[in-house]
Amino acid sequence: MISVVEVLEKLVKTKLDERGRIYIPKEVRERLFIKQGDILYIELEGDCFTVYTGKAIVKRLTRFSS
Repeated sequence: MISVVEVLEKLVKTKLDERGRIYIPKEVRERLFIKQGDILYIELEGDCFTVYTGKAIVKRLTRFSS
């Protein structure tokens, strides 16, 4: 069972600007090797969404096709 502390350690707080853009902090961009202009994918599930890098979505889709 995952603890509240473990969940909180993975969360990154960010803001939505007036144009609807989400700011991705530098530490997150560096860790995921994403840069300006990279294409990201959003998966909607209920009242949540997950953002995937191109590499991550390929990996996810490969699991479904096996």
